[in-house]
Amino acid sequence: MEHRLTLLRAEVDKLLFECSRSEIRHFFHHLYGVSKFCALLAIKRGVDAELAAAAGLLHDIYQITHKSAENHAEFGAPVAEKMLRAVGGYTDEEIAIITTAIARHSNKNVVHEPLDEVLKDADVLDHNLNSNDIFNTNRQTERYVKTLIELGCKAGINI
Repeated sequence: MEHRLTLLRAEVDKLLFECSRSEIRHFFHHLYGVSKFCALLAIKRGVDAELAAAAGLLHDIYQITHKSAENHAEFGAPVAEKMLRAVGGYTDEEIAIITTAIARHSNKNVVHEPLDEVLKDADVLDHNLNSNDIFNTNRQTERYVKTLIELGCKAGINI
């Protein structure tokens, strides 16, 4: 039997392949980038890396399914829950942890649960490493620099 994260990736890929070319490029890089950063940060912080990877993969799912960024974190949580249940293998508790992180990931000014913070930091890392002009608020810059330093990347921080 295939691993549940592999099955989840296949479902996300199906949605991505329905998008325009530019959307495919953007979302493929961003969702998989955030997912990988989530796994890395989760391992470093002692959080469940598989759940973190799933949260990263699904964090912007509403933007794909509804073509809107407005309130995408909050509205994306139920979409993610539906996908997780359809894939199967996730407990109710795991689904709650993943979807809570998704619902909170846009609220970068508040500190929440460990997985929530992993997702927020991974999102900031991916956005900044791909286009360093996206985040211009002090809190997001602070989050970005703090995460780079946590990962041992003290040199080359150009903010």
